[in-house]
Amino acid sequence: MQKNFISVKPFQFMPPYNSRKIKTKAVAAASLLGALAALWEITPGPPFDIPFPIYPKISWDITGVPMMVSVLFYGPIAGVYTSLIGCSIIFLRGNVPGGVFKLLAELATLLGFALLKRNIIWKSALAIAARVVVMTVANYYLLQLFYGIPEAVVVGLLAPIALFNITQGLINIIPAYLLYSRITKARKPNGETADLH
Repeated sequence: MQKNFISVKPFQFMPPYNSRKIKTKAVAAASLLGALAALWEITPGPPFDIPFPIYPKISWDITGVPMMVSVLFYGPIAGVYTSLIGCSIIFLRGNVPGGVFKLLAELATLLGFALLKRNIIWKSALAIAARVVVMTVANYYLLQLFYGIPEAVVVGLLAPIALFNITQGLINIIPAYLLYSRITKARKPNGETADLH
């Protein structure tokens, strides 16, 4: 009498070595990018710090570029990790309100970007829209809470700050995507760009 045997693969409690290696590489890269963002955050003068002409108390910077690079190459979790490291220097220097504003703005941009798959234009539009919406709400409440600015003054600042956030979002995304596109095209033999996270 013939017996049928069913082969069962043993359950793997640990991920394959290659998977662990990839995760370790992503954490290391995200950490380095976060350190770079932190360094750029404390470096004075252009291009690291350019006052926004309409409201000079805020300034354009390029610290969001490494954060966006982290998202493009390693995904949203790595991007959040990079952002936490990059923004931590602001808190460590004692500027808690500035750190809160910066972290909210960068996380809104990164997570908005990561919500859509492919199509850089739509991803960028959603990222910038998320940044503007989140920061408009945050500015309305937190400028009054942290700095005691009257509500009427805050309302008058919301439109200029929204314009700042649109331009800052573009500053973060465009250089990061150009770098990502160039590197991925160099890696792929057919010249196609890899799928976006």
